[in-house]
Amino acid sequence: MKNVLGLGVVLLLVPLFGVLAIAQVSSSASASASSEGPMEVTIGTFAFAAGDSLALEIVRDEDCACMCDPISVVSFHLENADGAVPVKLINDSKLPLAIDKWVGMLSLASPDGSPLPAGEYTVVVKTSTGTFKARINVADAGMTSSSWGRVSSSASICGVEIRLYHLLTKETATSINLHVGDRLMVALTGNATTGYAWKQINSKEESILSPLAGLDYQPESVPAGTVGSGGTFFFRFSAESAGKTNLTFSYRRPWEEGPGAETITFHVTAN
Repeated sequence: MKNVLGLGVVLLLVPLFGVLAIAQVSSSASASASSEGPMEVTIGTFAFAAGDSLALEIVRDEDCACMCDPISVVSFHLENADGAVPVKLINDSKLPLAIDKWVGMLSLASPDGSPLPAGEYTVVVKTSTGTFKARINVADAGMTSSSWGRVSSSASICGVEIRLYHLLTKETATSINLHVGDRLMVALTGNATTGYAWKQINSKEESILSPLAGLDYQPESVPAGTVGSGGTFFFRFSAESAGKTNLTFSYRRPWEEGPGAETITFHVTAN
């Protein structure tokens, strides 16, 4: 690394929320780094239901204060106390990949689609600079995780941050419950090379969600020279206030009139 911290070790511990209504699960964030070792950043524990989907990103502030070398994601997996756990990946980007081009998405289900057993898991993202982890607690399938724990948070060091989102796609349920302060990501597959793109249709009603910036399109990992491959469009939100709202997206070419080739609506409740 070209840049190291002025002090040998930096340790940050930030409580994120207290006792949950149903399960005694607490959440905290920690980050550390030194001149003699890689950075380690961890968030959690967060409650999900088996079969839920989540997304993670590693992001860096525009103004780099330290550890300013380029960072790439080199591996991404889920594990429990016994080791790595096979899981259903929603995207499978070819790694290594620069953090500004990477979004990790997975379903808390086995590759065959069956929900994971209830228990404690850790999502592990290994990068060229260190390891980022998100601890999660998976409840039995059918439970509504948002009623008993947050599903989003972040922790950072030297302006490098891991972010956790609840994820909605065309394959997930179309309704979701969030806590105020939670982050939400909508990921919709499409093909930008055809001129089509997913666009949000703004509602006239005041939304309880605030849009967040980030990577807006990730092409599929395909062999060099491949033409016409598809990808994923991303939309990010933060739940700013309690209430209900609808998120509607249309897949269309910007120069064409009409409703578009495809439309999807998600129903969001925040409390």
